[in-house]
Amino acid sequence: MQHIHTDTSWIPLLIKGDRKAIHFFVDTYGSFMYNVCYKILLSTVEAEEATQDAVMKAVNAISGYDPKSSIKAWCYTIAYRTAIDYKRRAKYSVSLDHSNEIAYDGASDHQINQDETKTAIQSLLSHLDDESKMIISLYYLEEKNIKEVIAITGLTESNIKIKLFRARKELARYAPKYFEQI
Repeated sequence: MQHIHTDTSWIPLLIKGDRKAIHFFVDTYGSFMYNVCYKILLSTVEAEEATQDAVMKAVNAISGYDPKSSIKAWCYTIAYRTAIDYKRRAKYSVSLDHSNEIAYDGASDHQINQDETKTAIQSLLSHLDDESKMIISLYYLEEKNIKEVIAITGLTESNIKIKLFRARKELARYAPKYFEQI
């Protein structure tokens, strides 16, 4: 197999089903796609399943990839749509995963506070639509700049800025419900 240095060199190999190209694709984009799925599903197990499906969809559909666009944005779209499909299916099933949780497992107060903060942030973000949630997560939680968010989402700069503004406004409405005033 030739060396895999640029997107254009490994894509034809991936189309042919080359194992090294598949491993390269999974190693390069798998965790990114998992993060996209997790941000939407908020469940490790569901995100792992959705990621496996999304990676398989990407590998199977690679011949339809347009090399003029960003491969990362293309992967984002596939992972995002796959996670949304999983989320829609989950609405129709009842989850009993948390029914037997232990009330206190001896974790430090610091860990408990961290967990409460994460839960509060996830609850706060639940007031946003999935696309806005993803943009807020990329920009604020993953500290991506606007150009990186554009590359990942494929949206325009003005669209991202508008969505960030509207999302911040929406989050400000609900923040007092989840966080104590200091």
